[in-house]
Amino acid sequence: MTSVEPDVEADFEPTVEGAAPETAAAGATGHRAVDAALKSLENAAELPVGEQIAAYEAAHRTLRETLSTIDDA
Repeated sequence: MTSVEPDVEADFEPTVEGAAPETAAAGATGHRAVDAALKSLENAAELPVGEQIAAYEAAHRTLRETLSTIDDA
């Protein structure tokens, strides 16, 4: 039995709906708080494990607070 690989272009990059192409390609959302939280998650990998937990919790809190403002808009 052989495995079937999906036909996906090697340079495929998902885009963020509504974002300018250069913003989406850079991985940014266009929302400062969300972008900062995502960047902190990238940086957390370099931290000691004990500090990673705090970074993940802070990012989660920021994302949760940001999402909660959607209903307020």
